[in-house]
Amino acid sequence: MFAVLTQNPQFRRLWSAQVVSAAGDWLNRIAVLALIDRLGGTQQAVGVGLLFAVEYVVRLLPTAVFSALAGPVADRLPRRMIMVAADLARAAVVACLLFIDTPAELPLLYGLIIAQMSIAIFFDSARSGALPNTVRRQDLHAAYALSAATWSTMLAFGAFLGGVLVEVIGIRGVFLCDVASYLVSAAFLIRLQLPTVAAQPERFRWRDIFLLTDLRRGFDHTRQLGIWPILFSKVMWSPCGGFIVLFPLLARQFDRGADLKEAGATIGLLFAARGVGTGLGPLAAKRLLGSSPAALIRQSWGGMLVGAAGYSCLAIAPNLPLSMAAITLAHMGGSAQWVGSTTYWQHRVDDAFRGRVFACEFLFMTLAFSVFAFASGFLFDRLENLQTVIWIWVAATLLGALIARLWFRRLPVTA
Repeated sequence: MFAVLTQNPQFRRLWSAQVVSAAGDWLNRIAVLALIDRLGGTQQAVGVGLLFAVEYVVRLLPTAVFSALAGPVADRLPRRMIMVAADLARAAVVACLLFIDTPAELPLLYGLIIAQMSIAIFFDSARSGALPNTVRRQDLHAAYALSAATWSTMLAFGAFLGGVLVEVIGIRGVFLCDVASYLVSAAFLIRLQLPTVAAQPERFRWRDIFLLTDLRRGFDHTRQLGIWPILFSKVMWSPCGGFIVLFPLLARQFDRGADLKEAGATIGLLFAARGVGTGLGPLAAKRLLGSSPAALIRQSWGGMLVGAAGYSCLAIAPNLPLSMAAITLAHMGGSAQWVGSTTYWQHRVDDAFRGRVFACEFLFMTLAFSVFAFASGFLFDRLENLQTVIWIWVAATLLGALIARLWFRRLPVTA
């Protein structure tokens, strides 16, 4: 798999940028959770579960709101320019987090997260559209598997390191590390060479953005290819959004009510377990199932079954190590599902539509994940029982896997 780096120098630059910025993102995430816990401790009108749920939702919803614009932009403007500009803009936004230090500024904190994630969807759309242009066709699956493994490794490393650094250098020190990561990422991308984006038969119009016309064109392209159901694969896995909201609450449980600054290592370990699972999942799926179109489709629904099994184990896990093992198993399935569905449609979609198809898929996914995340925080505040909420989402995941299994039968399997 690592041969794709030596054989494709442009992909190597894109991958290097991913390494540093993804590590910074996870350092940032742990610091933000700790800051919200500290600032929100006096907010009696809002339960802690809902505070964490809102943090996750405001990370997701901007991608839904701006995907209608980000996809068309990624298919029309130079993708390298978009990524470099996004990195520099995110560095500026994260720098503003340094000035958040009172409970009254909690809304501003959420606003800065919204700004950061709104910029991120432009970066992600451009990166998704550019990746196939940096590798040979036969290396595409390996490139996606490596990208997923890298994201997972950085999740594991960054989350654990973030938990440690929050305790060692403080929340502001971690934010400074994230600012530096974006600047280094931009430095890698400056030298990235990409082909000129394909000319579009339709001119850019703001009216088309507001009416989602461009996204509909991307979706219509997948309908013409007969692959549109696969764009809803991640929607079926959206109970994952509910599970992830519970991580900081689980950390509090293991640390007997300590705030997240004190329990930083524990929350870092839980997110790190997720990272290990997402790294191993695509590798195991490729070895066990292969990378044919039929195998990718099986990954797209079978991974959900593994995810449900993992979170079933989490509901009965009596301690931190077993909880980490359960989370690792769950996200082995989730990442196999993620990579399988993405690789399947990337192999078939025309380059001129990749940005918009990615934006369509992300729109569907983020809306669904946001619903489950918010519902998870709401249910925890009402039920005050982590295990009950976990079992509810396990049932929802199993239902999603069953629907996907039946629905994806119609997908073409010819290469």
